[in-house]
Order: sequence, then structure tokens, then C-alpha cells
Amino acid sequence: MSIVQVVKACPLFYELYDQEIMKIVEKCRVETLSPGQYMFREGDTGNEVFLILNGNAKVLKKDIVLANLRKGDLFGEMVLLKDPVRQADIYIDSYTDILVLEYDDIFGLYETNSKLFSLIMLNLSRMLATRLRDAGTTIKRLSLDLSKVELDRKEAS
Repeated sequence: MSIVQVVKACPLFYELYDQEIMKIVEKCRVETLSPGQYMFREGDTGNEVFLILNGNAKVLKKDIVLANLRKGDLFGEMVLLKDPVRQADIYIDSYTDILVLEYDDIFGLYETNSKLFSLIMLNLSRMLATRLRDAGTTIKRLSLDLSKVELDRKEAS
């Protein structure tokens, strides 16, 4: 699978044509990381968004796995909302190639191709709305699980 195909499958780039994706990818770089490395740590700052081309990584918060990332997954996207502070650790599980997209390259599209920029921002909104909805579902499930544990504890006393 080519880099363009991996990028095209990422929700941030839905509905973009191959030639539009190529314009973005041309400005990117690829980093290869080894198992046990961190892409970044919670509290670090940066201005890049990352897309896994192959390999695996984990999103960690205080050594708790929040998500498992694989080919086609995007992370660090909060930088596009002007939040340069990283909110979790990204731990690399296996040899992993990561496409690095710079904030300035994405926002430079605002001046050079406003339609493309608007579509990326719309996709970002959709992506974040989905993650927010999924987080709400997880919180509800955990709350119900906690209530059940507390009820079981009271009944056992």
C-alpha cells in the first residue's frame, strides 16, 4: 500500500483527491522508530501531526493504555486547534514508520487552497466529534461498571 493510500484512508483526509494528498505528502517527512521509543511524552510541545504508515504504538497516560494505534491512525491532531502541549505519551510497540505533517504546511493551505483547507478542517471536526462521542460512551460504561462494583461491595458487607 502506498503512502497516498494510507493517507487517503485516514479520516482527516477523507474526500481528498490523490493529487491533493500528494501536494500535502510532498512537504512531509517520514520518521522510523524502534520498539521502546517514545514519539513524544505528555507535556512536550510540538507543532506536528503524525500518521502511522506501518507499525504500532500506544497512547499512554500515567502508564495506562488509552488507545492502540496502527497503520492509518492519526495522532497529535490537537496541534491543529493551536494546542501545542501533548496530552499523553506515544509509545512505539514495533518498528514503525510515521508520516510527520507540520502545522504550518496544513495551515498554509488556507492561503493557497482554501477549499482543501476547509475540507481538512471539516474532517478534523468530524474526527474529534466521533472521539468525543466514543469517550462519552466509555465514561458511561465505566460509570455503570463502578456502580455495579459498589453495589456488589455493599451487598457483600
